[in-house]
Amino acid sequence: MNAALMINICLILLFTGVFNLLPAKKQTKNFGLTLLVVCMLLEVFVFNFHSFHLWFRDYEEKQLSFEDAGISRDSIEGISQTTLTFSELDQTVGTVYIDVALHEAAYSEDFEKVIKQTDKVTVRIDAKDETYAASYRSSVADGLIIRGDEQSSTIVMNMSGKVSDMRITLTSDSESLFTVNGITVNKAVPLNISAFRLLLIFGVVFGMYILISSRALNCSIDQKGKLFAYISFGVTVVFLLFAILITVLYNYNGGAYLFGDLKQTSGNQISQELVDAFEAGQAELLEKPGEHILSMENPYDWGERINAGIGYKWDHLLYEGKYYSYYGIAPVILLFLPYHLLTGYYFPTPEAVLIFGMIGIAFLTLLFYEFSKKLFPKLPLNIAITSLIILQASSCVWYCFASPLFYEIAQASGFAFTCAGFYFLLKSNVITEGRIFKRHLVLSSFCLSCAVLCRPTLAVYCIAALLFIGAGFFKNKKEAASRGYSAAKSSVVYLTSALACFVVIGSVQMIYNYVRFDSFFDFGIQYSLTINDFTKAQYHTDFVTIGFWNFLFAAPVIKPEFPFVFSNFSSLDTNGYYFIANTNAIGVFYRAFPALGLFLSPF
Repeated sequence: MNAALMINICLILLFTGVFNLLPAKKQTKNFGLTLLVVCMLLEVFVFNFHSFHLWFRDYEEKQLSFEDAGISRDSIEGISQTTLTFSELDQTVGTVYIDVALHEAAYSEDFEKVIKQTDKVTVRIDAKDETYAASYRSSVADGLIIRGDEQSSTIVMNMSGKVSDMRITLTSDSESLFTVNGITVNKAVPLNISAFRLLLIFGVVFGMYILISSRALNCSIDQKGKLFAYISFGVTVVFLLFAILITVLYNYNGGAYLFGDLKQTSGNQISQELVDAFEAGQAELLEKPGEHILSMENPYDWGERINAGIGYKWDHLLYEGKYYSYYGIAPVILLFLPYHLLTGYYFPTPEAVLIFGMIGIAFLTLLFYEFSKKLFPKLPLNIAITSLIILQASSCVWYCFASPLFYEIAQASGFAFTCAGFYFLLKSNVITEGRIFKRHLVLSSFCLSCAVLCRPTLAVYCIAALLFIGAGFFKNKKEAASRGYSAAKSSVVYLTSALACFVVIGSVQMIYNYVRFDSFFDFGIQYSLTINDFTKAQYHTDFVTIGFWNFLFAAPVIKPEFPFVFSNFSSLDTNGYYFIANTNAIGVFYRAFPALGLFLSPF
């Protein structure tokens, strides 16, 4: 029993003591304590079952000598491989511990280039045992050594009899480096008791129990309005903290930390290139296309660019010999440009995505809160809370935090403004009871217009908003008549409040389009230097069907191995080139399983 286990047992005992002091029913306390014990047993015997792998056979721990090993190195298509071969081992092998040092980003004088940080190394083991001694049995074990995860350095083996020879292949990106300090066979897998995982499982299950059993939470929203507000606030705080956690885990390790580098001298297409262009008073980007790409017969053909082997700016727009950006300018105007003007530095992308994403999460809660209160006041509180959790968990903004590039800046900022826009639209009472608030209409149209300036495809939400505004127009006329106001004057004020920002900010986008492409309505997507020549791309209904089916209904495959849920993409036997951007977004209904209840909504 190691120190980590003792520390966590002490924490659990402390938690149990605190739990007993809480003013809860005896039945609730008993369920909580039982669940706590079950979670602890799962943590020790299920999540750490490999730690008992060497208990029931005679395994001798031995450090292998590099002097007796055959070592080879290869580099193929951006992948670097190191293979170590050990002959005449003649011993049982239950585990292989690989002591690997993963290097930080640095300049390598030996390679005369910048080596990027190494976060993972893939391991494949081939071996000969007594059941297959004449040649190597390929890939009898594999693993992934992850930075910061000591347990991942131990590969569990299930061999028959003694192993005579063993070949270990370590693979990483060719632009990263790692050092193998030593290899030990039959070293025990360390017990890794995770208090976070234990309390997470406990919190989810116990929270579900409270939602089901609590009398207070079985009351309707209008009966427990304040409680609904407090719990909604608490749920939102948890999701905001989770957003910070994902951002830190996926983007900051090796000494870096959130908001730790606010003096960046470079950036991406949105955070730097558009900023520099606007400061220079122009819409085209400062960098000029090379003569090689300008002299091509068709520079938009991806295959032709690959065959020519020329350099160019990926996913930028090329129009009349100049580079432009397709992506929205609202994040530039609202954040990146002011920050650069004030500090002289470029605002970091992960932090920008986090800020916009957290704003979106907060407004998504406000939108749902307003929606439930006004349209479904008799909804049971536990159903409303569960719905809020499902809504937040399935918003897909979480992918932006994990891999923040310039695409994610557009997505996260568009998400924030869209949620804010519909919150203010619902708050204005255009489709609900109560007097229409013109200021909320102004805020709504401003936010929805900014959403289009973040991501042009979000214009479809502005069209949807016009339906709400149209319904409000007739309601406003009735209000004016009931109060004896001039119908014409009241309508002008209403339409000005609802549409002024659409007109003004929409005009900004249209002028920006015209400056770049000599057309008010051309956003420029067809000029992208990306996977397709969009100037010749055609519409195919079959491809729409593929997207519709996979996004909503393609059930994922569940396996008892990390990450447990795997996408199950289907082309529906359709021929042709279909690009998949993100397999994690396949099967939304099954990933947010209770969302299937939407099919019952007509009843």
